[in-house]
Amino acid sequence: MEEQNVQTTTQRPTFLTVLCILTFIGSGLGLLFGIIGLVAAGAIESVAAYLPVGTDSGIFKSIITLILIAGSLYGAIQMWKLKKLGFYIYAAANVILLILNFGIFGLIITAAFIIMYYLNLKVMV
Repeated sequence: MEEQNVQTTTQRPTFLTVLCILTFIGSGLGLLFGIIGLVAAGAIESVAAYLPVGTDSGIFKSIITLILIAGSLYGAIQMWKLKKLGFYIYAAANVILLILNFGIFGLIITAAFIIMYYLNLKVMV
């Protein structure tokens, strides 16, 4: 007798779907602009080497920011798949991002998204 894989499929709530799509857009654009900024910073730094005054382009901070944005995107992808671990990855990455780049608008948006994702945690496994 053959064993059958029986999977219970939990349908993703519409609210969670919308949150994930918004995060995909925001994180995707953040990665795109971050990579463009990193390339531009490298060009600026190479030109600045010839200037008498040094510049601090913050390349290390930019790389850390890119890694955290990628973590945020990965967390959202996991939550799209209804994986609870995605919430913790997303929340941690965004709290660290908030610490690195503090702003009141960022605080409000980050807190709102974490709370809204938290409200959907019960449907994740």
